[in-house]
Amino acid sequence: MNTTTREESAAVNNAGLSLLRQPVPDHLVSQLPKGTKAQNECPASEKVNCNICGGWHHPKVRHLSYVGHAAATHLLLDADPYWNWEPLGYTAAGLPMFDESGGLWIRLTVCGVSRIGYGSADKKAHMDAGAREKEVIGDALRNAAIRFGLALELWSKADIHGGNEGEKWFAACLFGIRDAANIGELKARTKAAIEEARARGDQAAEDEFLIAQADKMATAKIPAAQQDTGNKRSNNTPPPPDLADEDVPF
Repeated sequence: MNTTTREESAAVNNAGLSLLRQPVPDHLVSQLPKGTKAQNECPASEKVNCNICGGWHHPKVRHLSYVGHAAATHLLLDADPYWNWEPLGYTAAGLPMFDESGGLWIRLTVCGVSRIGYGSADKKAHMDAGAREKEVIGDALRNAAIRFGLALELWSKADIHGGNEGEKWFAACLFGIRDAANIGELKARTKAAIEEARARGDQAAEDEFLIAQADKMATAKIPAAQQDTGNKRSNNTPPPPDLADEDVPF
């Protein structure tokens, strides 16, 4: 292979890898209802047909955005039609080796670059034969694909790509609630944040603001001796936790 061909090949690979760093198009993003124990066990009479995910559940259930197996495969094919994966271990029969907990380690190769991923899934009642194994593989592919940058913005509340006004208003409201100096200020900021969330039709953000208010109230009730005395008003409040693997369905 001459120098020109190598350079052209590298340019193609870089272009493919850069595609995986782009925000996922809205039509490939699905919504997973994630309710509290009380919401999940509410009477059938309290459930509604959700216009976000299409399911039946408590009206105040929050939703998590995620990329499913099929959508992730579509994005990988856009980046590299020849992408492939392989398990890190094989059984004596030549089949992928699952670990003692039923999980699977894989190597995902895209545009000539390989990265490791791990998949797992709970065993549910009444699953079809092989359904759990397929779920584990799908989870492993997404776990490895995120190492290439696929759907990072869905796994974190942080503004991964920058310039995302939807994330910026949320982060600003959340920080304002957490940084309130007194009860009056806390209530006022929470009310304003909730009004903004409702105007945007963002139920998940509204729930996050209520949780942040409750957390702030609970912290305020902790005896001063048990609180951090470094700063009365910290400007280093951590962001909400990123999505965990178990939050994302097959």
